[in-house]
Amino acid sequence: MSDSDGIDAKALAVLGANIAILIFIDQADLKAALWEFVLLYTPFALSFLLDMFSIWPRRYAGMPDVDDTPEYLNMDRQILILQLLADTEAAIHHNVRLNRSRMRACLLSVLLTGLGFLALLFIL
Repeated sequence: MSDSDGIDAKALAVLGANIAILIFIDQADLKAALWEFVLLYTPFALSFLLDMFSIWPRRYAGMPDVDDTPEYLNMDRQILILQLLADTEAAIHHNVRLNRSRMRACLLSVLLTGLGFLALLFIL
C-alpha cells in the first residue's frame, strides 16, 4: 500500500464519520437556533471540502518515458545513470510534497470533525 493510498483511506474514513454525524444531526430533530445550526454544519462542510482535496487524484511524477526523452538512448552509461538518479530524486521530491499537502488537509479535516463533534455535544 503506497502513501497515497493510505491518505485516501484516512480521508475516506473521516468522510464516512462526517456523513454519519450529519445523518445523526438530521435525525435528532434538534430545536436549535439558526446560529447553532451554522455552528454545527460549518466544521463538517469545511471538513468535507478538505476531504475532497485529499482524495482528489494527483499527477505523481515517475520515471521519464523513453518517447519523451529519446536522448537517453544515446547517452554514455555513466551520464545516463547520473541523469536517471537526478530524475528519480526530482520525482521523489515532487511526490513527497504532494503527499505532505494531502496529509495536512486530511489532518485538518480530522480536527474540524472533532470540533464539529464538540459543537454537537455542546448544543445537545
